[in-house]
Amino acid sequence: MSLQRPKSYLSQNFLKDENFQLRIVSSGAYKKNDAVIEIGPGYGAITKHLAEILDSLSLIELDQDAVGYLRDKFSARGVRVVGANVLDINFGEFGHNLRVIGNLPYNISSPILMHIDKYRQHFSDAIFMLQREVVDRVAAAPGTKAYGRITVALQIHWDIERIFDVPPDAFRPAPKVWSSVMSMRRRKNPPLVDETRLDQVLTTAFSKRRKTLRNALKGFFTEEDLVKCSIDPQARPENLSIDQYVQLANF
Repeated sequence: MSLQRPKSYLSQNFLKDENFQLRIVSSGAYKKNDAVIEIGPGYGAITKHLAEILDSLSLIELDQDAVGYLRDKFSARGVRVVGANVLDINFGEFGHNLRVIGNLPYNISSPILMHIDKYRQHFSDAIFMLQREVVDRVAAAPGTKAYGRITVALQIHWDIERIFDVPPDAFRPAPKVWSSVMSMRRRKNPPLVDETRLDQVLTTAFSKRRKTLRNALKGFFTEEDLVKCSIDPQARPENLSIDQYVQLANF
């Protein structure tokens, strides 16, 4: 078996198209003194371009075959390779003003995004390639079907923008879905909110998204409470803005 054969159980789809590799890297407009972390580098499709630019680059890779390859390939350039599950990483140990990039495995992309958000004070921005459907949700606007819990949870702290789409034939093996590249820039002045209460409100509301807010959130708010917050009790969870969810959590 080839060393670089993608492993399906790790949800590996390697980006083979060099034009898209370069487009992703150029989207970050990286400078040599930036502190960059790449998540899920695989066998270095994006890494090789980053290493040409950066003085400081750390890689986080779970596949131990790929870890050995990366260490052999890039050690002379001073690239740090961490063989671990990214969900176990304490990014506080990497410093501050970090920039992160990655072709995220589709099977755990949402947990990775929330893990990055947990350590958001250490990051300035991120460039991620994900399944297009996930980017649709993360970048969604209120009133759309894609708008949901992860939309609100991330957009409170990040300015999110879809940059471009990537077709299946740019990968090896070709996935059954399109991918999208998006940028996340940490907001300088996000609204103050009780994180625990916000999560409770979002989880409850969007688990009952077909119901009106009066019914979906009746365990938290009376109809009079919603009216006090200038929120229509007949509205549905996807109709509320991010600021309105912050208002409810703080109420």
